Amino acid sequence: SRKTVIRSGFGVSYVDTLAGGAQLYKNLPFFFAQTITTSSTAAPSTLLSNGFTTPTAPDPNNTAAISTGSPTAWNVDTRQTGIFQYSLGVQRELRSDLIAEVSFVGTRSEHLMINSLNLNQSRPGAGAQGPRRPYYTINPNLVNVGYRTSAGDSHYNGLQVHVQKRFSGGLNFGLSYAYAKYLSDAGNINGGGNNDIQDATCLRCNYGSTPDDYRNVLVVNHVYDLPFGPGRRFVKTGPLSYVIGGWNLSGIWSFHSGSPFTVTYSSNVSNSAGGGSQRPNRIGSGKVANGQSISHWFDTTAFVAPTIYTFGNSGTGILTGPGYFDADLTVVRHFAFHEGIGADLRLDSFNTFNRANFNNPGASIGTATAGVISGTSAARVLQVSLKIVF
Repeated sequence: SRKTVIRSGFGVSYVDTLAGGAQLYKNLPFFFAQTITTSSTAAPSTLLSNGFTTPTAPDPNNTAAISTGSPTAWNVDTRQTGIFQYSLGVQRELRSDLIAEVSFVGTRSEHLMINSLNLNQSRPGAGAQGPRRPYYTINPNLVNVGYRTSAGDSHYNGLQVHVQKRFSGGLNFGLSYAYAKYLSDAGNINGGGNNDIQDATCLRCNYGSTPDDYRNVLVVNHVYDLPFGPGRRFVKTGPLSYVIGGWNLSGIWSFHSGSPFTVTYSSNVSNSAGGGSQRPNRIGSGKVANGQSISHWFDTTAFVAPTIYTFGNSGTGILTGPGYFDADLTVVRHFAFHEGIGADLRLDSFNTFNRANFNNPGASIGTATAGVISGTSAARVLQVSLKIVF
């Protein structure tokens, strides 16, 4: 049928991921900082007119002098991030001005750069931290070692539905829906995502839903020429036609399910230092039996303290926060004063219905805020603008 189109695609891309500030030359003794400290109540220790004192480089033969701070290490076998994309979709013309499309879309990412692994994280146990660090016997002065390696993976798979009405009768609109799943064991290179790795020796233990793994997403957009005024269906003539005529209404309506979040534990039961947040042991689903509320979003009794000197077994992104709804509407009127000269009067409303879109709850077990939602996204914002076109 000439009204049906099948599309499929596959692609492989490679990305040279840049980790800002993590270059090897920024390690001691090649790169060091000079600090000048002064006080507002005392005479300055130095003056700009006298210039800066010559920095004193650390002695490369002094192990203690070059072991301060957190040195950076790179995996010598680091590979470029590989992204595999694949899709299969069917598009159908339902009417002369209406089309619908159903697609499966997937992305597989390999060798994602990780910059939050600490090679010298102390192992769980009793006593001082130093002797439990892997490199203590080599250099007891070392604390954290930031390791950059391309060991991360992620998967995105989604069913996408799209309906588009072409402009006719003064109206066009689009509707897009996606049911998807997005899992990863690594975060974004410059922060965010699943970056909070509890145990540097078990990256696989960090695999789970990402914060932007919205299982259901629906977006509706539209542009509608209001049917009033000259050249339109109603009130075509008369003084009123010039007041209520010529207005256009457009908007974006967004809905999505909640954002996954990770439950943590308030105390460092493992007594490990240099890793991500301590997690509890999970003994239940975490779902509230009698309905969720902003003061009791999840069952905190489903999470307990791990055994002393062990990591918790609770996973990444195992619970989901509140859903989201937002309507952004715009009303525009164009005025034509003269040939080539006009003006657009625009009224914008963000979060038009002033809906309280709640943030994720506190998720640190052992604190008073665990399971309690205490914040929202932005409230309604209104703005008026005038643009002169000439």
